[in-house]
Amino acid sequence: MTRLVELRETPIDSLEVERAVAHAAAGAIVHFVGRVRDNNDGKAVAKLEYEAYSSMAAREMRQIVTELEQRLPATRMAVLHRIGTLAVGDVAIVCAASAAHRSEAFTACRMLIDEVKARVPIWKREHGPDGPYWVGWQDARCNGTHGEHPHHQHNHTHADHHARANAAAIAGWRIACVTVSDTRNLANDQSGAVAQALLEAAGAQVERRLVRDERDAIAAEVTAAASQAVDAVVLTGGTGIGPRDVTLEAVAALLNRQIDGFGEAFRRLSFDEIGTRALLSRAIGGTIGKTLVFAVPGSPKAVRLALEQLVLPLLPHARSMLEGKGH
Repeated sequence: MTRLVELRETPIDSLEVERAVAHAAAGAIVHFVGRVRDNNDGKAVAKLEYEAYSSMAAREMRQIVTELEQRLPATRMAVLHRIGTLAVGDVAIVCAASAAHRSEAFTACRMLIDEVKARVPIWKREHGPDGPYWVGWQDARCNGTHGEHPHHQHNHTHADHHARANAAAIAGWRIACVTVSDTRNLANDQSGAVAQALLEAAGAQVERRLVRDERDAIAAEVTAAASQAVDAVVLTGGTGIGPRDVTLEAVAALLNRQIDGFGEAFRRLSFDEIGTRALLSRAIGGTIGKTLVFAVPGSPKAVRLALEQLVLPLLPHARSMLEGKGH
């Protein structure tokens, strides 16, 4: 049976979603409606923009519905999510679930919205008094209605789900943190310390390394790490356009495959914090065999942004794909 599971750039009708799950044996239908509200953490919000890798997002939503209907075989589910620009009060998402009884329908609808918020690659940009900014991996921060409970609010975030998943998914991983610098040492390398702390907090075993801003030396360090079967290499520094910034050239020549979206996503996130200077960053990601490699700018703030918003959420799924277990 065809399920209503889509991304749309046009307004969503909650009744359409309800009708999609209605059938003669369904004694209960519960739906969740997420709307754009006029504030976030005390700051005014004028409008939102949702962006997504549409094909990937739609595929992931269909997979979620398939998985949940297999776990809860007496239910039917449907979901529509808006992308594009939304005004305050616009409907951002509608999820619906039907079952013979209300308890099963409530459970199914709650599981559906939680999984969509945790797993589907959709990003939100808020427009407020300080200008537009990306909210990263957080959820839609929208008010919702769950059938008989119209004032119920959904407050879980993508970051919450990813933090729990990362701690389990990369526990025991071996990760090399390579600082590219002519002047730093382990005592004053703040960026490497930030990367190490974030990765170890997620359960990884971290090896710190230092290398000079020399293309051959960087390439040798990355090659050595990959040959030692580390799960990932994270380089900090040398990604700008200065005469000594050669990290991209050294790393790109070694990669079997490049993850083009990594650099694009980092510059997008960084642009909202530092403006046009973000365009000078040549952050890069890719693979050497089954080793994941990411190179990011050398400032502690940039390292934290890249690790928290991109690298940590990406690692488990990327490894699964390298092992032929995910798509």
